[in-house]
Amino acid sequence: MKRLLFTISLFFLSLVLYCQEYSITHDGLVRTYRLHLPLGYNADSLYPLLISMHGLTSNAWQQEWLTGFNEVADQQGFIVVYPNGVDASWNISSTTGVDDVGFISALIDSLDVLYSIDLNRVYASGMSMGGFMAYRLACELSNRIAAIASVTGLQAFFPCNPPKPVPVLDMHGTADPVVPYVGVASTISFWVEHNGCPQEPVITDLPDINQTDSSTVTTSYYGSCNNSTEVILYTIKNGEHSWPGSIIMLGVTNKDINASNEIWNFFRKFNLQGSTGIDLVNSQNNNLLSIYPNPARSFLTVEIKSSIPEIFDFQIFDMSGRKVNEVLNISDPRFIVDCHDLPSGMYIAGIRYESGLMHQKLIIR
Repeated sequence: MKRLLFTISLFFLSLVLYCQEYSITHDGLVRTYRLHLPLGYNADSLYPLLISMHGLTSNAWQQEWLTGFNEVADQQGFIVVYPNGVDASWNISSTTGVDDVGFISALIDSLDVLYSIDLNRVYASGMSMGGFMAYRLACELSNRIAAIASVTGLQAFFPCNPPKPVPVLDMHGTADPVVPYVGVASTISFWVEHNGCPQEPVITDLPDINQTDSSTVTTSYYGSCNNSTEVILYTIKNGEHSWPGSIIMLGVTNKDINASNEIWNFFRKFNLQGSTGIDLVNSQNNNLLSIYPNPARSFLTVEIKSSIPEIFDFQIFDMSGRKVNEVLNISDPRFIVDCHDLPSGMYIAGIRYESGLMHQKLIIR
């Protein structure tokens, strides 16, 4: 029993120490945050920044634990910051009171001074009230935030008049007892209209991989919108007020997807100018494309597991969005790609149809 308690204590201690807590002063208040730098962080390189905001009565440490973004950041190479709201809350709708929008902007400035931040690739996400806050940042800080994602949150700030389209991803459970799903329709409708998206989404039922989690996932994809942006809704059928894929079970928690992976797959498609050119469709299409071996050797075999409606190109991008390899005008569903000249590292490889649709995979060389 003592050994078990010792192991549990070490586990929680490791979570606390996994990233450190810091502070800045904004608008007369000392504001705190936790920060995680990815493994292999190099000050000579620029890194995307993901802002992850906690829910009401929660805090930065709990949000770090809930989302597991640190592991994704280590794999994908981005910085994560977990800010703390004042009194475990966020000012999601009022133009008076705590200046949380100004705090987030000041936090970006502070981190840019201390670390190598790619200011064109700053993203905001949140759980519950943190998701509400992400929507407010889309409204008021779109000059700094390239895309937002909300899990179990809604938009509560009006009037909302961002000067440009903002990519939006929303995840919400139909059985959410805290923030009812009924509010999702108006939130999505607003951003579909603002971003100039198609009114009718492409609806896809994702595979029910875990049949013991009492839930399934359907995606509604609105795109491509103005400035190559997108709006994507993940409807968690029977899901409750929870973070899909989390080790923390808050009621019915879906295990068919990992929210943090899905959010990053969405974010990495965009910068402040719009699309990075890495992806043009949502990540549920990954299972239509097989690339092996991975890690890659001198040659890659590419296989498309769907019908081929048109001629397509095969492209490889590095993690900054720069194209490093390309094979044009392909019609064969299975082909070989020479990777002899590709340096070691992580890449996005994908096929792009003439219509603009693209399936993609992360590969390692």
